[in-house]
Amino acid sequence: MKIEFEAVPQAAAIFLILAAVGLGLWAYLTRYPALAPRRRWVLLAARLLALLALLLASLAPVLRYPEQSRARNRLLVLLDHSGSMGVRDASGGRSRESAADSAASAIARELRGRYDVRVAAFDAALGPFGPDARHAAGGFPGGGETALGDAIRAAVTRLDPDSVAALLVLSDGAVNRGEDPERALDASLPAFALVVGSTSDPPTVGIAGVEAPPEMIIGRAAPLTVTVRQGGRPASRGTVRVSEDGRDLGRAPFQLAGSGASARVSIPVTLTSRGKRFLTVELLDVAGDPMRENKRRLVAVSARPAKRTVPLLAASWDWDLRSLARGVEEDTTWGIVRLSPAGSSQVSRPGSPPVSFESYLEDAEAVVARYDATTITPERAAALMRYLQRGGGLLLWIDPHPRAPAESPLTRAIGLPWRFWGQPVGPVATAELAPGGRTHEIALLGGDAASAAATWKDLPPVEPLIAVDAPGSPLQPILLGRVSNGTVPILLAGQIGRGRVALLNAAGVYRWGLTASGIAGRAGVEAAFFGGICRWLAGGSEDHPVRIEAPEITPEGRPVPVRITATLPGADGAVARMTARAVGGKQAAGAKVEAALTASAGGEFSGSVSLGPGTYVLQGSVTRGGRPVGSDSIRVAVGVQGIEFETLAADPGSLRRLAESSGGIAAPVDSAGAVLERLRSPDLSRVRLAEIDLFHNPLLFAILVAALALEWAMRRRFHLM
Repeated sequence: MKIEFEAVPQAAAIFLILAAVGLGLWAYLTRYPALAPRRRWVLLAARLLALLALLLASLAPVLRYPEQSRARNRLLVLLDHSGSMGVRDASGGRSRESAADSAASAIARELRGRYDVRVAAFDAALGPFGPDARHAAGGFPGGGETALGDAIRAAVTRLDPDSVAALLVLSDGAVNRGEDPERALDASLPAFALVVGSTSDPPTVGIAGVEAPPEMIIGRAAPLTVTVRQGGRPASRGTVRVSEDGRDLGRAPFQLAGSGASARVSIPVTLTSRGKRFLTVELLDVAGDPMRENKRRLVAVSARPAKRTVPLLAASWDWDLRSLARGVEEDTTWGIVRLSPAGSSQVSRPGSPPVSFESYLEDAEAVVARYDATTITPERAAALMRYLQRGGGLLLWIDPHPRAPAESPLTRAIGLPWRFWGQPVGPVATAELAPGGRTHEIALLGGDAASAAATWKDLPPVEPLIAVDAPGSPLQPILLGRVSNGTVPILLAGQIGRGRVALLNAAGVYRWGLTASGIAGRAGVEAAFFGGICRWLAGGSEDHPVRIEAPEITPEGRPVPVRITATLPGADGAVARMTARAVGGKQAAGAKVEAALTASAGGEFSGSVSLGPGTYVLQGSVTRGGRPVGSDSIRVAVGVQGIEFETLAADPGSLRRLAESSGGIAAPVDSAGAVLERLRSPDLSRVRLAEIDLFHNPLLFAILVAALALEWAMRRRFHLM
């Protein structure tokens, strides 16, 4: 054992203490000759002991020595319990998981006297630590994907890294998720591996991959390609089926000629509703194959219309609204849907019967409506207010001669009274950017403030007929027209609830050149202006104060992890809750339909909910002081993700590289002798360098005080004071 002593000399203190030692020697050896020699030496020893203690303290000494104990030498055993470990190709016809569990238990018993053995099972996540495989696997569902790198990082982080002497992994080596294991492993930690399973594909037919477009157009067939592969077995045949919530979307047969054969099957799929969709891909009618896990796969895709539709609600279809439609549809991914008011709450498309206005608002990202009494009835105003509260975008259009809508929560939230001028005010010389418009993307027309100001100045003059009073409204002017010495807002924008609102004072729009195809050889602003308004309105989801996140697909038997992020000035006192609702409105049997989430720093909340197989809508909401902050929702699914079963052959190479890169070794689980011999080696020891700060050591100061007290007491007894 190597002991180190470190001191920091303080020259002045040492000089004074040595002077005191000399003075003490001189005093006791020359000034008290009448004292008996024994008493003189006792007094001198007490004083020198105190002075030596002071001298030692002045050096600020630190004593270091290596400390080694069983508790400081842990062996981490990571036990693969992913889905592929269920393959029965281990010795004796056992599953890989059973063979790994038996080996881990035996190793834990044998090395318990040498290490503090900690065993944990893992798949996509790391389970709790236990003293052996039985305790580690108890309550851990397993069956998911293999994230060995994530498990290594979590295991070393969960324990004191300085206490871990070695890492042992029992796995088939088929890593298919998470961080690279070699990157996750600290270079100073030796890793050992025992490989379980055969390097040959088992004699089973399975889904080896699914290729689906990330986005599918509603009503348009898109190819979904499935790769089917088999291991060592004779010719096979079967059917690939694609379905959604039990409804068939397509089928196609496949044939595999022999051992190791594969086939690609393409199935055209047509979706009829938008949003996140979860498709089930499965293999049917495969004879003589008892394995089921590799024959089913959930796939997440997004479905959207061919164009992002913008409902436009107005009693008449005039020249100005045609201009707006042209500007929006300049971007071919956008399309205007023309609607007319029908009754107090319905709308109709040309040549179609009336339907609920709400039905057009459900999926709309941006809506345009004339802001008058005919269009904005109390019923439609309430529908628009609900639309804004959930984050929609609304463009309101004031006509030259409107009748103001009746008072409603929407009009009160907008807070923009207007009036007609009693007489013509004459043309406005220019349209100009308001201070808020110099940074607003609508008014900038895709450029900067200088180029936008020049473009607006070049447009023909406007003759506004309506004066809009903006003070007190959440909408702020971003484009102005100057009248004499004053200004009138032409365009205002802001936020109401969770949604974005723009209001266009459209009196005389065509006269200021918004619809001009070209002005003095320059392009008009129709597309940049109207298209830019719709893009800005559709971006309202970026303003949501509450966001919910969860994996698209969670394997069966595992809780769905959920995180909610709230954008708050201060998250103190905020409470987050989450509700899980099965698609179709039915609550899942046995599911925690409602759950509270745990708050963490930065306005984040986390938790989980256990759900059965199916598709769900997760709704998250945040309140503070009993008042709602916001809410958000996401669609998720619980089922077989299937990536784990694409490759079922063991991969010793990945475990061998992990071991060799860290100074360890890998071997088959049935030939574990070399691994065990290395683990028994005394070289694998995690030694901690212990330190004792002698300057702050109570014993040192106890000696100092005791020596001084002893000298004082003896001098008093000998009548020397």
